[in-house]
Amino acid sequence: MKKKILYTLLTILAVFITYAAYVINNPVSPLETVSSDDSDVSITYSRPFKNDRLIFGNESDEALVPYDNYWRTGANRHTYIENNRDLSIDGNTLFPGKYSIYTIPGENEWEVFFNSNVNYFGVSRPNESDDILSVKVPVVKLLNEIEQFTIEFENDSIFNYISLKWDLTKVMIPFK
Repeated sequence: MKKKILYTLLTILAVFITYAAYVINNPVSPLETVSSDDSDVSITYSRPFKNDRLIFGNESDEALVPYDNYWRTGANRHTYIENNRDLSIDGNTLFPGKYSIYTIPGENEWEVFFNSNVNYFGVSRPNESDDILSVKVPVVKLLNEIEQFTIEFENDSIFNYISLKWDLTKVMIPFK
């Protein structure tokens, strides 16, 4: 009788460990790191999928990311940026280091924050006193839907940009 209970408990434990290992190695929102062309700047974030959900919108419409509310800018853990050189963002300097990025999306404009606290899970907004800088950027409406949240580096003849795209929304954070 004791052996049967022991084997049952060991089987349950083995199933749990196998499941936990699977979930850790195959997250629903996979982790990705993107780097600038010169590799001086990288961003690590989790990439959720749209999956037929309303992504950006009003809280009353049950949007996944409601307007005018804190968003960790990705899924799972917070999104963070690592830079090996000074970055000029909206006339402010982001010195070399590692910073979390979070946003407050709006219908026409987003506020993007760079925060010195990189050791939090991301469910709640980090302490505002740790914000290094923030910038407001306009929303660009896309014609083609982006299924999976994507962060990319883009550039033109004047600026480099951190581009955040998901669903039919894109914002571009200019930096030099």
